[in-house]
Amino acid sequence: MVNFSQMLKTREPTLLDREDGHWYKTKFDNVYPSVNTILSATASDEKKNSLASWKENEPAHEYITAQAQDIGTQSHQIIDDYLSNSLAIEEFDLLPIAHFHNLKPYLENISEVVCIEQRMYSDKLKVAGTSDLIAKYNGELSIIDYKTKRKPQVDEYMYEYYLQTTCYAQMFEEVTGQKINQVVILVSSEKNTRQEFIKTCDDYVEPMNERIEKYYINNLS
Repeated sequence: MVNFSQMLKTREPTLLDREDGHWYKTKFDNVYPSVNTILSATASDEKKNSLASWKENEPAHEYITAQAQDIGTQSHQIIDDYLSNSLAIEEFDLLPIAHFHNLKPYLENISEVVCIEQRMYSDKLKVAGTSDLIAKYNGELSIIDYKTKRKPQVDEYMYEYYLQTTCYAQMFEEVTGQKINQVVILVSSEKNTRQEFIKTCDDYVEPMNERIEKYYINNLS
């Protein structure tokens, strides 16, 4: 069986410490922005204005954002440790533990883990990023992402995540030659809901490429 994990580790880029988003440096000294940095920079005016309005009208926005990031980080670590058979759950806070237990029925659909928290990049697209998980989901090789939210989500809210995970699939194929057709977003909310969003990569390749092109056009002009 092809060792995809080793192929990815051999080409793994370094995450740089920068204030203008997440950037990665390859072993060949190319520096690429993360797909999240690109998606944030090319978001619609409506989305940017909505975020700006929320910050303006929410005095505690910095605290709320930091708390959400901490909960998300812990929840990811619990899942990573669980999939690696090294989970010591008493080390985590109660809310991330609750998110883990909420998502656990979906985690049972995961098998044949290729890699966890894998840094990747694409020379073709000039973009990099870190995928939560690459594994089989319901028997199909997939890019899998986990999200923790304050309330349940609807499909349109997930659109940026579909572009993000599709980009990871393109990076994976560029390195390994293996096409990934499926992306999976697993969402746990503080309302005790869990959601599973499964999409086909081919539906998002074109809009993803358009956002990357838009980013580079805007930053070269």
